[in-house]
Amino acid sequence: MNLKKAFNLFLSYFLRWTGFPVEPTLLKIGNPTKESPVLVTCNFNLTVKRVLKAVKNIDCYLLIAPSKGINVWCGACGDDFHTDSVLSIIKTSGIDDLVAHRTLILPQLSAPGINPTVIKKKSGWNVKFGPVYAKDIPSYIEQDFSKSEAHRIVRFPISNRLEMASLYFFLLLLLTSVIYWIVAIFLPILNLLLFLDTILIFVGLIYGPMLILPSITWKTGKQKIWIYEVIILLIILLFNLFIRFDLLYLIWNIVASLLITMIMAEDLHGLTPIFKSELGEKTWEKGGEKMKFLFSEYKLQPYGQIILERDKCIGCIVCIEVCPRNLYVFNEKDEKVDLRNSEKCINCNACVKRCLAQCLEIK
Repeated sequence: MNLKKAFNLFLSYFLRWTGFPVEPTLLKIGNPTKESPVLVTCNFNLTVKRVLKAVKNIDCYLLIAPSKGINVWCGACGDDFHTDSVLSIIKTSGIDDLVAHRTLILPQLSAPGINPTVIKKKSGWNVKFGPVYAKDIPSYIEQDFSKSEAHRIVRFPISNRLEMASLYFFLLLLLTSVIYWIVAIFLPILNLLLFLDTILIFVGLIYGPMLILPSITWKTGKQKIWIYEVIILLIILLFNLFIRFDLLYLIWNIVASLLITMIMAEDLHGLTPIFKSELGEKTWEKGGEKMKFLFSEYKLQPYGQIILERDKCIGCIVCIEVCPRNLYVFNEKDEKVDLRNSEKCINCNACVKRCLAQCLEIK
C-alpha cells in the first residue's frame, strides 16, 4: 500500500460521513468461473477493503456499486445505495457475459434500499441478502448460501465500540484543537498542559460512554450519558479537593465535560446499531425528513412501533432474512411469522420495505 492509499484509508476511517468513494467496477477475485458467486457491495473505500479481505480466498466476482462513498447501511437507509445503484453496475460491468447463473449476493444491511423485485424485473437477476458482516461471507458460502442466525444479527462488540468512539474523538479533537490554539494566541493562560487536560476529558467522556453504556438497556441514551456525566463531575471535584486544587483547571474541566456530554447526549443511542436513534425519532415526530448530527445529515425512515398484521402473512420469511435484530420467528404450525421482542426494533424499515405480503407497518 503506497502512502496515498494509506492516507485515503486513514481519512475514510475517521471522516467516513463525508463519503470516501472508490470507482464503481467489477473485480475478479481468485479464478472465478461461470458458476462462481457474484457479490455486491457499496463503493465506500473502507467497506471495499474489508470485503476484499474477507473474500481473498474465494473464487468470485465482486461488483462495487455506486453509493456516493457511503457505507452499506447508511447508504441504503439514506437513499445513497439503492436499487438503481445495483442496476447500473449490472449494466456497466458486463457481468451478464461472465456467469451462467443470475443470482446476486448483497449485504443484508442493504435491504432497506434494495428492491429485489424491481431488480429481477428490470435485469433478470435474482437477489439474495447475504450476511450482515463481510467476515461471515466465507461461512455463508460454505453453508450453500444459507444464513444462520449468527449471520443475520447485527452486533456491537468492543472493537466496534472503540471504532465509533475513535471517530468522534478524532472529529471533536480536530475541531477543538484548531479553536483552542487560535484562542491561545490571545490568551496565554491556555497552555499545553491545559490542552492535554482537555484531551483526557475527551477520552473519558467519549470512550467511556461508548464502551460501557450500550450494555445498559433500562435507560434512554440521554439519561445514561447524564448519569455518567454526574460521575465524571464527582471525580473532577474529588481530585481537586483531595489531590491537587487548581481553580482554573476545575472550572475548565467542568465546562469541557458539560460541553462534550451535551454533544454525546444528542443521540448516544443513534451511534450504536442496537438501539433506535432517539434524535431521529424525535425529528420524525416533528415532521422532519432529515436528521442532522455534528457534521452529518441523514435521510430518515419512518419511526414508531412495528406492527404485524398476522392474518395477511404468507410465510415468505423475508422479514426473518433481513431483520438485523432477530425480531421474527417462523411458526411451523400455521406457516406464518410471529413478532417477538418488538421493543428491540431499531426502525431500519428493512422488513417493512421487503415484506412480500405487505403485512408489516411502522406506526
